[in-house]
Amino acid sequence: MTVLPMSNQTAITGLGWTEFTRSSGTSVSVLVARACLMAIEDAGLGVDDIDGIVSYFHKKNDTQHPRELAEMLGLPACNFHHFHDGGGSWNAAAVLSAAMMVHSGLCKHVLVYNGRNRYSEGRKKRARDAFDTSGAEQFEAPYGSHHAAAGFGQYATAHMAKYGTTTIDFAHLAVTQRKHASLNQKAMMRNPISVEDHQNSRWIIYPYRLLDCCQENDGAVAFVVSAADRAKDLRHNPVYIMGGCCGIEGRDGDAAKTARRVFEGAGVSSSDVDIAGIYDNFTFMAMKHLSDFGLAPENEVGAWIREGNNTLDGSLPVNTHGGLLSEAHFMGLNHVIEVAQQLREGGVVDDLCKGEHTYDRSICRQVRDPEIGFVCGNLSASAVVLRKG
Repeated sequence: MTVLPMSNQTAITGLGWTEFTRSSGTSVSVLVARACLMAIEDAGLGVDDIDGIVSYFHKKNDTQHPRELAEMLGLPACNFHHFHDGGGSWNAAAVLSAAMMVHSGLCKHVLVYNGRNRYSEGRKKRARDAFDTSGAEQFEAPYGSHHAAAGFGQYATAHMAKYGTTTIDFAHLAVTQRKHASLNQKAMMRNPISVEDHQNSRWIIYPYRLLDCCQENDGAVAFVVSAADRAKDLRHNPVYIMGGCCGIEGRDGDAAKTARRVFEGAGVSSSDVDIAGIYDNFTFMAMKHLSDFGLAPENEVGAWIREGNNTLDGSLPVNTHGGLLSEAHFMGLNHVIEVAQQLREGGVVDDLCKGEHTYDRSICRQVRDPEIGFVCGNLSASAVVLRKG
């Protein structure tokens, strides 16, 4: 596979988000509109400039339909919208879908968003929906697989049996990401935790404790994707979309193929990545995704984490916003927001620094001089490479 023709031809140009809470007090429609309007304004555009929309959901639609959003915002034209049932495996694919819409010439500026009242509304429906299953899940639910921790535990236990990975390794990842979140004003979970706190947190289902699990929350995030030639004239330096891939989730062979296509299509290698947004629905799943893409050694990923390679000043800063574990859970789209922020001139705007970044890790989470960013979805099914403009 050669470098993709669309490589570096599109860019992320505007970012937006709402407050992340467990009780938004408003509708998903309002949350999505707020995040999208912030992203449009951040790009230096107007609503009339948007002519494409992308979003996604998981099994049951719990976000705003793009068609309805176009009507809410009063878009004069929406040349193409895309709404996919892809869940957390599709976050990077959402970026690529918008890039393809722009690169084709069909759209000029595309909104990508995810918003939900997952905590305040979704948790109320959990017991009712436990046996409302279809596809493969209809054969799993009768045997007690009613939540994600049960479905993703076997990846961890298999790795533990093969390589000696332990829950202490999980703890170090959770502690590091909480440290990152403590420097993120929009993160939900900002109180520091220790390895002992992790080990003393209650079991959800072996091998995952409470502090191994991602957040449920209300809120919305959004960004704008534009053509590279137009992006140069907008408010911020462009964050170029170098390449990516959306493969088939779940199988190790397919993850390897996805990794190869991602980096070959972007014209870089895994060793070129300076900062990563890694899908972290559970602590070990982040570790699996790191090794799937060659960002950490599969047989020593636990030691790699314990040595601090994923910290802000480590060899590869990972989930510098706190990730799904500590910032919030928007099926991984907030990872795109964070990596794009880190790659912009001036860096992140929501840490504790006042003025320029100090790199004092008691207040600053900006990574030093990142050039290449990487984001992946759940089960390594999609990934995208981004570049500082």
